[in-house]
Amino acid sequence: MLRIIVILLFAGLALPSLSAPASARDAQAVINVMLAELGASRPSGCPGRWCACYLDTVLARTGLAPRGSNLARDFANYGEAAEPAAIGSIMVMANHVGVVVGHCGGGQVQIVSGNYANSVALGCYSASRAIAWRAPIVH
Repeated sequence: MLRIIVILLFAGLALPSLSAPASARDAQAVINVMLAELGASRPSGCPGRWCACYLDTVLARTGLAPRGSNLARDFANYGEAAEPAAIGSIMVMANHVGVVVGHCGGGQVQIVSGNYANSVALGCYSASRAIAWRAPIVH
């Protein structure tokens, strides 16, 4: 099931880019880059705890406004408010940040993020751990 979700998201079927509002297209671009980089290690220039730095680089590479911080919690006031646990929303936790790509059941969301098991990876987190849900914005 997880593999099917990843394949659908990577193919752009979960958030259609031609007829969706700009924010959904932007979120899909971020998801596509992150899923294409699954297994990648810490980018050069990012500190030891690199989830926020990695997300910032992906935002910039997709033409979106970067946050400009290496702290996950700093994303709590980034961009615009998003629907909790919505595909494409940025899930901000006290010490980790990533982008929602699916649901794992039991109140958990699946995110793709940097610095999960020391690589870009998929992980499931309780939605109750979120301190904020944010949507990416254009420069």
